[in-house]
Amino acid sequence: MPCLPNLRPERDGGVQSVCFRSSISRSSPSADVPSGSVSAGASPPAARWLLLVCLLLTIGLISGVAAVGLAAGKTVSGRSASGKTAADGGDAEARAAAARMQQLSGIDLAGKLHHLGEADGTRATVVVFLSVECPISNGCLPELNQLAEKYAARGLECYGVISGSSATRSESVAHSKEYSIGFPVLFDASSAIRRALQPTHTPHAFVISDAGQVLYSGRVNDEYASIGRKKSTAGRAYVRDAVQASLSRQTVSIPQTEPIGCLLESLEPVSTTGDVTFSRDIAPLIQSHCATCHRPDQPAPFSLLTYEDVSRHARQIVEVTKSRFMPPWLPDPDFGSFRDARHLSNEQIDLIARWVEGGKQQGLAADMPATVEFPRGWSLGQPDLVLTMPEPFTISPSGPDIHQHFVIPTGLASDQLVAALEFQPGNPRAVHHASFYIDVSGEARRLDATDPAPGYGGFGGPGFRTASTLRSWLPGMSPRRLPNGLGRALPRGSDLVIEVHYQRTGKVETDQSQVGLYFAPAASRQLAIELQILSYKIDIPAGENRHHERANYTLPVATTLLDVAPHMHLLGKEVKAEAHLPNGQVIPLVWIRNWDFNWQGQYVFRRPIRLPKNTRLAIDFWYDNSAENPLNPSSPPRNVVWGEGTTAEMAICHFQCTCDSLRELSNLKEDFEQYYLRAGYRYRQVLKKRWKSQTFRRAAPPK
Repeated sequence: MPCLPNLRPERDGGVQSVCFRSSISRSSPSADVPSGSVSAGASPPAARWLLLVCLLLTIGLISGVAAVGLAAGKTVSGRSASGKTAADGGDAEARAAAARMQQLSGIDLAGKLHHLGEADGTRATVVVFLSVECPISNGCLPELNQLAEKYAARGLECYGVISGSSATRSESVAHSKEYSIGFPVLFDASSAIRRALQPTHTPHAFVISDAGQVLYSGRVNDEYASIGRKKSTAGRAYVRDAVQASLSRQTVSIPQTEPIGCLLESLEPVSTTGDVTFSRDIAPLIQSHCATCHRPDQPAPFSLLTYEDVSRHARQIVEVTKSRFMPPWLPDPDFGSFRDARHLSNEQIDLIARWVEGGKQQGLAADMPATVEFPRGWSLGQPDLVLTMPEPFTISPSGPDIHQHFVIPTGLASDQLVAALEFQPGNPRAVHHASFYIDVSGEARRLDATDPAPGYGGFGGPGFRTASTLRSWLPGMSPRRLPNGLGRALPRGSDLVIEVHYQRTGKVETDQSQVGLYFAPAASRQLAIELQILSYKIDIPAGENRHHERANYTLPVATTLLDVAPHMHLLGKEVKAEAHLPNGQVIPLVWIRNWDFNWQGQYVFRRPIRLPKNTRLAIDFWYDNSAENPLNPSSPPRNVVWGEGTTAEMAICHFQCTCDSLRELSNLKEDFEQYYLRAGYRYRQVLKKRWKSQTFRRAAPPK
């Protein structure tokens, strides 16, 4: 059977071929001989000879058509997609390709031998390169399980491949059981399958026809726009679409996409002549910037505590540090100064790349820094009050991320000042981050009662006006007490509402997290309050890729800022906060040039910033509401205004602050309350104008 030699899709969108086998069935001549006698007008011998010649011609024609139909790639007059005919070497290349593909076999984790594409009735084969640690790879497993089960009866073979030294066989077996993988996983220890198909990432999927043609190569779906930038729901299921087209003998509309996931380490040996070593140069960077999360029982998908750990993920580390996706630190390092900053300098990023390019040398044991001792249990000691989610919450294997709010009565008989909060996720792999709100109205309990699941769902906010907040928790954050005996007010009888952002892991997870509260000393009288500088009247036109909004607030008294926490949704692109002093001086507060909703947090100033009376806090927000924004929840884009839903937007910047005296603090609280009411009034006027202009004809009129 003629097959093309190359194994990967052409860059111009064409396809090439790989061969599993040659199995063209031919009917026997006797099956095509018509029954009955020949015409009486012809001599029987001549008629029989004529019939025999016609029969042979027909068989040859059918066989030729079948061969052409099963050959990989388009053929014209015997010319293969490689451009070579049988006379100029095309057949030789086809035979070589077929010989290579005969080596595509492997032993699965149960010890069974599989020859890819050779099962009876196979019409298409899916091969997906997997990782036991990559979260994007694990996240696609439920969809692959469904695909394998749904199309098995129609002739689909589905295989996972774990290749090279990315994991041990025992790790792969445990991973397959943990994630309930329902299709064979081949342990490609020699990397033979990887060398044949040449994947670059995990996951990297291939859909191959029964004729050995690579119909599709790339990502499983478009759930991820890039590393760390995940859509609320996937819009395209590339592998499923390619499988359906293959089984229906139709052309695959999208034959190639760029894989998104964890980079596979190089198969080729590298020289070891570099002057950068792990022990002396790289280990200190990893310990100080990565190991707080990348260690056992923490949210990161794999550990980075040893040379072996880092070496097996070296190329991935180079990629995510160069893109500045990791470490997850959004503020511009040259604009504002913060505690616990995990930002890597350009020189440090270059040092990691030089280490990998130089052969990942381990270095001398004497150069290794001392092992970092991470705190166990409550890092600030036993809390004054421990609050636990009332019941476990279950996270299903796949789907959009979940924002669930859990209402926990504090049971306090007297008012308290909270000096620190420490969050302990019950399931670090599933908990992405958490925020904490105080409710004295009982509204959160009413919302909880309307949702049959534990807590209640919501996106972008708690769904009620909070009495105050206790800020947020992100992986790797170190809990800190407020300075100088400060505390946030926690009224008696109030409820603590925990908003938890859950991420799917590819298997069923459960979580029952805890919060530890540390109270300020009884003699403390200094309060910290929160300012929410915002613009309710945002209106982001469809199609604009850099729409600007601004929020301002002028301080009525001298105020000290303790931290800053900007907030936007999925259209957010950039945010910048500055303090404009009465004398014209401008103090930089925070600048996030590449907003990421999934990594928003609070940023504690290295030193509290004291601002004089009449300082104007100015916050600029930019949004991308174009079709080119891969996270845009609306397709096609539509006009977007204020709201807490996934398809709405916000423009808020939170500041935790205090004043020198209770009188000044009281004046600040009163003035800010008026600012908040005026903003709400202006927003209601905007809504009424929109209603009158029938912009929202289907919505209820504003109250």
